[in-house]
Amino acid sequence: MAQADTWFETIRTWVNTFDEIAPRTIEGVYVVGSVALDDWQPDTSDVDIIAITAEPADEEMVGALRTAHAVFVERCPEPTVDGPFLAWGDLTLSPQGATRPWTLQGQFHHDAECFELNPVTWYTLATYGVRVRGPEPADLQIPVEREAMFRFVVDNARSYWGVVHEQFKAATSELGESDTLPSSVPVWCLLGTCRMLYTASTGDVTSKSGAGLWVAEVVGEGHRAACEMAVELRAQPEQPVTLEALRASVDAMGDVLQRISKLTR
Repeated sequence: MAQADTWFETIRTWVNTFDEIAPRTIEGVYVVGSVALDDWQPDTSDVDIIAITAEPADEEMVGALRTAHAVFVERCPEPTVDGPFLAWGDLTLSPQGATRPWTLQGQFHHDAECFELNPVTWYTLATYGVRVRGPEPADLQIPVEREAMFRFVVDNARSYWGVVHEQFKAATSELGESDTLPSSVPVWCLLGTCRMLYTASTGDVTSKSGAGLWVAEVVGEGHRAACEMAVELRAQPEQPVTLEALRASVDAMGDVLQRISKLTR
């Protein structure tokens, strides 16, 4: 309950700030990400949202949103509130391809496509989204395209997560036996790929922790300990992780990526 109070107070401050600085602009607010998937960690998680405006943001609206965001960050620097500003009509179409304002890690953007506009986000909103303002997600007629979600996850695993794995492997290879990396590294790398395997295999979406525990059972004894360790680290404050544990995480991540690459539809 304390965790819910923390993220909800953050969202309430966000909504009040935008209503003050950009009145009558935000018509809908939905929380997705770790909050919606019951895995929000107060020390490490952001609050992922989808904010809705009546029409796609023009330059005047973008300026108002940017100003409201800056005021909010000054009032509430942590945790960050991340996500796109969409129009109601956007939610009735396939998600990829639109250029809309968005925030990530406390920074406002309007210069590129937002990565969060993807089939997994659409599915999460339609299935697990938490309504703060606006109609219930079930009433929004959001298209859920499972085949598109599968292709997106597999492509993302092969491109983005494949690169991350190589970087993680290279960084680990340069460490001395007594060196460490912060726990956020194996948590992000291993549990991020676990989520990809879970979605590609089941057609559903789960949290980082849920995916790690699911994969721990799927992979068996070979990498179970590494997956369970990552889940435990996610629930704890940042801490150093030994080289041995990092190597185990690298190996487990590689195995998960291989499993994804073998999946077909």
